[in-house]
Amino acid sequence: MEWYCDFNTLFLLVFLLNILQKIFLFGLIAFVLTVSTPVAFSATLGDQWDSLKTSLLDAEKMTTFHFDLLDYQAEKVDLKLKDQIKTTKIDAMKKLQTAKTIYSDNFKDAALAVDAQSDMIITNALSDAENMLVSGDVEKASLNRQIIDKTIYKIAFMKMESAIAQNNSTDFLSWFNVMEKKFKISTTYPKIDSLVAGIRSNPALLSVNGPQITEKLLEIFKLKTVEELEEAIASLDKGDIQSAKTFTHEGLYYYRTLHPSVEEKLGSESANDLLHLMESALDVTTSDKSTDVIKAELEDISENVELIIRQYEGGDISEIGLALSGIKDRLTLVEIEYLAAVKDGKITNQVEYDETVVFLTKATEIFNNNKMTLMELSNSDVTSLEKNLADMNEIITAKGSTNEISILVGTSITNIATLQDLSGGETQIDILEYFDEIERLLNEAKTAYRSGNAQMAFDLVTQAYLDNYEFVEGPLGEVDSELVLKIEIDMRENLRDMIKSNESSDKVDAQIDMILSDLAQAKKVVPEFGTVTMMILAVAIVSIIGFTARSKISLRA
Repeated sequence: MEWYCDFNTLFLLVFLLNILQKIFLFGLIAFVLTVSTPVAFSATLGDQWDSLKTSLLDAEKMTTFHFDLLDYQAEKVDLKLKDQIKTTKIDAMKKLQTAKTIYSDNFKDAALAVDAQSDMIITNALSDAENMLVSGDVEKASLNRQIIDKTIYKIAFMKMESAIAQNNSTDFLSWFNVMEKKFKISTTYPKIDSLVAGIRSNPALLSVNGPQITEKLLEIFKLKTVEELEEAIASLDKGDIQSAKTFTHEGLYYYRTLHPSVEEKLGSESANDLLHLMESALDVTTSDKSTDVIKAELEDISENVELIIRQYEGGDISEIGLALSGIKDRLTLVEIEYLAAVKDGKITNQVEYDETVVFLTKATEIFNNNKMTLMELSNSDVTSLEKNLADMNEIITAKGSTNEISILVGTSITNIATLQDLSGGETQIDILEYFDEIERLLNEAKTAYRSGNAQMAFDLVTQAYLDNYEFVEGPLGEVDSELVLKIEIDMRENLRDMIKSNESSDKVDAQIDMILSDLAQAKKVVPEFGTVTMMILAVAIVSIIGFTARSKISLRA
């Protein structure tokens, strides 16, 4: 028998196969989600946040599939899809209801206790999301998901602050889990992770470590406030208005967590100005204006946002001061995003990789626009910074080492710190910042050595000693000469010898932990240094600036 198939029939068969494939995959996913969930599962608040977000995302996917089926049915192909169409709609609403239940059971009471406005925002966003899903407007539903998602961060942050005030380490750690789940604190922010570990081992440290943790988390939210606007502008360059809308929604609701701190430091007027700017960014991306107009207005908003952020930081707000701070913040983001984007020479997260490129491109652009002025401050530092930017671009393009990017970022921020001092601003030296930097570098050395990169670990330890510890040896020696000598030998000689000798990771970890413990002891006597000692330290550093760019530490969150 001869079988004949014209083009229209063939097209119909292909279309049919595609739909049937979707149905099969959808059913398979639903089955897996059903059978893979343990009956007894003790979820953390971070898990509950993740489940809520995932439920909303699943509802959006199911709604998209539902309307795909409706569109197919409209082609008048008799596949008896009515039941499947009905099921997808029901399943989408079930997922939405799951999200509502998770919020009600885990976050609503907390929101009402610390910030009733956040509860109202989430309640309204859940209702709006439902309406959007019913009408099939998945894009707007996804924007409501961003609102809900980021507002939970604010609830968690405020609950952490409340736990500190009540000296409740259990509550603090419970709500911190939301931040850990979101920002991958243990792998991305070793300093914060170290402070949290201290509270876990000794709850009495909450009063000391807790405020440091919340301050460093505010640094993250500060960076996110600037970051999301930059990503929105980059999306518009690609003609991707929906992504620009997403980023401005994220930016506004990230900022809501930072807002009380800005209000405390700059006053209500400046804080409200910044809030208005973030709201305006959202409004302009959701307007009917052309892409070019939206981009121009967003760039203007972004510049004004960054100005207030620099005031909040207490930094130099001159043109060159803003440029240096802008480069520094973007390079900090380059390190964070690249760490999450690449592993073993392969892109593991395309979104994070694209963001890395955006931030490096902007940092380079700011540098190029201000290069001649910067050269008047320090030719050597500008040359070093320029080379670092070029090297980072090569590594990122080649999907190279994340550790190399971390070192280049650290060196670049050292250059920037020197340039900031030479730009005419008042130099303020906090010896604790040197200790913080040493701790960060030693923790990175642990990670590098355990991953098999002994040379990287050796370089990080060397940087910790030469670029940082040398500047605290003198003042510390005035108070505890034995301790300063012990730390020096343990770090400069013993630790580096262990790395060169390929000692086990456990032994290297133990050596670093011992040094970190001694550094913690050294921190306790810092107040004993007094004004004279700090003046001696300042004079020592200023005298060295003219000879080397390595005289300043890398100041990072």
